[in-house]
Amino acid sequence: MQQPFYRNSQDKNLQERNLQERSFQERNLQDRSFQDRNLQERSFQDRNLQDRNFQERNLQERGLGFQNNVQETNLQDRNVLVAATLTNNSSQQDFDSLRIECLQNRVLYEDPDFPASDRSLYFSRLPPYGIKWMRPHDIAGQFGLKPQLFVSGAVRFDVRQGELGDCWVVAAVANISENPELLYRLVPRGQGFHDGWYAGVLKFQFWQYGKWTEVIIDDRLPTKNGEPVFIHSGRPNEFWAALVEKAYAKLHGSYEALKSGQVRDALTDFTGGLTESYRVRGKTADLPRNAINILFKSLERQSLVGCGIDPIDGTSGRILSGGLAAGHAYSITDLREIRLVSDRGEIPITLVRIRNPWGTRVEWNGPWGDRSPEWNSIPPEDREAMGLVFRDDGEFWMDFRDFLENFDTLDICNLTPDSPLDTPRRWKVAQFHGRWQKGISSGGRPVMRDESGKLVISETHWTNPQYKVTLRDTDEDEDNLCSFIVELIQKDRRKLKHRGTKNVDIGFLVYKYSKEYPMPLPRAYFNLFGFVERCDYFSNTRQIVKRFLMEPGDYVVIPCTYEAHVEADFLLRVFFENDNFTVPTDEAAEFTGPVPPTIDPTVKEGEEKFKRFFYESSGEDMMIDCYEFRRLINTALKSDPNHQDLGIDACKALLAIFDEDCSGKLGFFEFIQLWNMIKLWMTTYNNAEPGRTQLKLSAYQLRTVLQPLGFKFNSKVLSALVLRYSDEQYQISIDSFIMCMARITQLTKIFKAHQQNGKAVFSVDEWLQQGLLI
Repeated sequence: MQQPFYRNSQDKNLQERNLQERSFQERNLQDRSFQDRNLQERSFQDRNLQDRNFQERNLQERGLGFQNNVQETNLQDRNVLVAATLTNNSSQQDFDSLRIECLQNRVLYEDPDFPASDRSLYFSRLPPYGIKWMRPHDIAGQFGLKPQLFVSGAVRFDVRQGELGDCWVVAAVANISENPELLYRLVPRGQGFHDGWYAGVLKFQFWQYGKWTEVIIDDRLPTKNGEPVFIHSGRPNEFWAALVEKAYAKLHGSYEALKSGQVRDALTDFTGGLTESYRVRGKTADLPRNAINILFKSLERQSLVGCGIDPIDGTSGRILSGGLAAGHAYSITDLREIRLVSDRGEIPITLVRIRNPWGTRVEWNGPWGDRSPEWNSIPPEDREAMGLVFRDDGEFWMDFRDFLENFDTLDICNLTPDSPLDTPRRWKVAQFHGRWQKGISSGGRPVMRDESGKLVISETHWTNPQYKVTLRDTDEDEDNLCSFIVELIQKDRRKLKHRGTKNVDIGFLVYKYSKEYPMPLPRAYFNLFGFVERCDYFSNTRQIVKRFLMEPGDYVVIPCTYEAHVEADFLLRVFFENDNFTVPTDEAAEFTGPVPPTIDPTVKEGEEKFKRFFYESSGEDMMIDCYEFRRLINTALKSDPNHQDLGIDACKALLAIFDEDCSGKLGFFEFIQLWNMIKLWMTTYNNAEPGRTQLKLSAYQLRTVLQPLGFKFNSKVLSALVLRYSDEQYQISIDSFIMCMARITQLTKIFKAHQQNGKAVFSVDEWLQQGLLI
């Protein structure tokens, strides 16, 4: 049946609609609560983190390739010709113009980048049954209702998990639903299904690696038997959660890409915040000793603070003796320190206020619970003055010591300074984009095992990106220390799941900076000093987070992969309580060289003999071209124990350094200068890695080799040099190194000749002539 653009549902008997909605809700009561699934998933993830053999799992999944020959679902009720005309250019249009264009043409938007087809659902297989894509009007109309984004506001129990294993997304969506300001940044205000506005298109905003990204979707949802198959609401006409999931799926390429993850990853994408996760009790407990202080500061900055109790024997919802529920998630909403006066003097007590989303159905019945006798020791007016109030139904107080004995997990989502919440204190945040690149900056962990299994200092760890952290402004506490949190995120790996791309093992270390060494810290530093702090472990999770409390001073944070030579992009964020800061240590391009070469004594001692040798090669014109130069230089270098013949390209590049008139030839005195320069380069090359058994130079050492020759380059320039002059094993031969040095020297010479106020200025003819000769 074709759907009209403006749908007006027929009025039905109110009692019929209530009965239909009640029937729908009764079916949904069979679903477990999202908190139960969240905590079960956390238990599953904890076990996976202990499994280091993630590569075997990669191999098992790699055989699942992308299915190109999927059949798209038949769309019966759309004006295909008009919709196609509109959607072909949708990626270039902004949301408002796209919606207005649809309204003017009286069509509903169809997203060409995330179509209503099987490839938007799965990348490794076909759906197990037929999927029908339906608009909210169609779904709600089955119950005689009109669709709404929100029905009586967003409630965390509106969110029900479907058949997709994305309970980490469900939990994050539910958590953010409790904070309207954060929710409306994710789901911008003003959207809905009302006449005159609705055009089948909606927009959402997600934080992606340092910036907010707008995602535009149509509102078609995958259904089975008329009901959404993935995230849905307990109310048949409410759709905000299902549409958030669809936009998030589009951001990552498909619904299947959302399978398996961690709640903190979704919270980061939904809020832009940094999430700390702790185990409160048990063998793996890692809650800091200053946890109370951390919670005070987090609540002052309006961080989202959650806690939970693990399921018992895999079962959630069991009510424990203290009145709390196993396998259930709670929120922490306040923390107070009080002193009770007794015959024994003042007794300090820390009370924590906890909110149960179930309301008053399940509540703590121990000390300082709602009806506990401890409250009789504090008059009601004093409770109000001390802030010991119950803000909402379902909130209760408990002694923090009881909290530590009854809860298993604690999660703190620290919000960024651009948070829409009005907070008295805000974090100071520094963020940096970086890349681990083979041959340049993918040096791996600091200690490796050699072929015999012995632990040795890594030869490449120092080449990883380095960031200098300066701590000057201490915390308000009396310990004269500085708090900061480091977060390392590997980028875009989930988007590439359909290609078999998996997360890599990542981590970071903190070193104490010594002024005796330049920045970035050279290899020599790491031969003498070790790290002073580090992340808890290397992991193939999307992000690694660790809080530190350290003395004022200068430190260097080094993010790295567990194995060397692994390529990946990353984002590093550092959160400070006060005005401390972080800067990258990558060097600016600088050349003081070329370093004047020393005179080769063999030339000075036998100058006449060397002249005869040159003239025998040069012929009657007393000049040599690149071919004569190659024969001459390779003959002269044969006495070197590490001799390798130079190729013709290297010789052309060398000759160009002194070929002022573009004749392509050199005289004797230019040849002597060039000879001394080559000998200096070769000596530096051969001495770069003492004790190396192979003739070639590792690309990781290029920075070290260039510096004594007068050249300092940043990572981008080094990357270009390595890509141009190294082989597939990221080794640089002597021939390639000589060619590299020749071209760097020539570029330096050209730049200085055309330099004006720190920039080189060329005419078109000069640029072409100089560029073609390099």
